[in-house]
Amino acid sequence: MCDCEVSWNGWYRLFFDGQSVQMPDTCVDQDSCGTHAPLWLNRGHPTVEDGVVTRDVCGHYDNDCCAFQSNPIKVKACPGDYYVYEFVKPSFCYLAYCADVRNINITYTISTSAIEMTSVAITSADPCNNYNDLNDSWRATNNQYPSEIMCDCEVSWNGWYRLYFDGQSVQMPDTCVDQDSCGTHAPLWLNGGHPTVEDGVVTRDVCGHWSNNCCYFHSNPIKVKACPGNYYVYEFVKPDFCSLAYCADVRNTNTTYTTVTPETMLTT
Repeated sequence: MCDCEVSWNGWYRLFFDGQSVQMPDTCVDQDSCGTHAPLWLNRGHPTVEDGVVTRDVCGHYDNDCCAFQSNPIKVKACPGDYYVYEFVKPSFCYLAYCADVRNINITYTISTSAIEMTSVAITSADPCNNYNDLNDSWRATNNQYPSEIMCDCEVSWNGWYRLYFDGQSVQMPDTCVDQDSCGTHAPLWLNGGHPTVEDGVVTRDVCGHWSNNCCYFHSNPIKVKACPGNYYVYEFVKPDFCSLAYCADVRNTNTTYTTVTPETMLTT
């Protein structure tokens, strides 16, 4: 889950299984709270006498309890021994606010049902002849500091893709790409280089450039194949976070942009 997708509005009190709970104010295990980077309250809860306070929010990822420093929130301690929080959208996906249930009694009932497995012989088509065209111009490596930030977590990826830009076949960059390019915040590039035709289908790591670190984000690996005719196809999958997006390398391609500046009328 990702709390970037929630339309937060006002103050919230946390409940679990009918019991009033609070946000954790110590580090929470990665990949808990239904998300990748669980959000916890840094610097502790206030007292009733403190009134409304502002607290930093941390997300645990990559063995760093505060790898993600999300947007601060307001917190208030209420008479009756509970807290309310003015939640806001986190900085990235996948981050979500936690409800601390470590000190309450929980009983889980897990039921299993028999699943009939059927063995099916599948003949997969060659992805060099069975791919989707991906020709989003905003993916270009020279599309820097865009006004609209794109995220490939929102795409329903299905199968293999060949990249195009302005009618020309292009490939993913396999060297670091400038942050805030390719129409997104953390542009994704192929780590480990492209294969040869003889290599067949290979699996490659995908890196996202952020915070002056070319591989700050280790996104989900993808499959790649070099095809006769000097092009590549990629089996794209959803990245781990927003805002990350796959790049189309146009650094060796001739591109021409036409910019139109509309007239602006000011009305007082």
